[in-house]
Amino acid sequence: MKLRHATTRARAARILREGFRVSKADRSAKIKGCWFHAPSASSWGVLHTIKKHGAALEDVVVIEVAIPRSQLRRLRRGLWYTTADVPASAIRGQIEGSAFGESAQ
Repeated sequence: MKLRHATTRARAARILREGFRVSKADRSAKIKGCWFHAPSASSWGVLHTIKKHGAALEDVVVIEVAIPRSQLRRLRRGLWYTTADVPASAIRGQIEGSAFGESAQ
């Protein structure tokens, strides 16, 4: 499946090098895993990252990944997670968060 993950620019550098590591997940979260959203939920993902990390829109990056459906669990429509590490080789690209803030003219 092609999914996305919104994160801060500072964290994106490590993710692009090492992939997504469950060991780096939020320790206070009820479900420990790597979280992803559907492409249609990217605006939500960017806003969630801004709110959770106190980041500015310009500091948000959306990373595109390809993960086998068998490794994913769905929490709700458009929101997925895996309890397994996702290697850097699964990363397909990135989008700057500020691209979501631009209005179509």
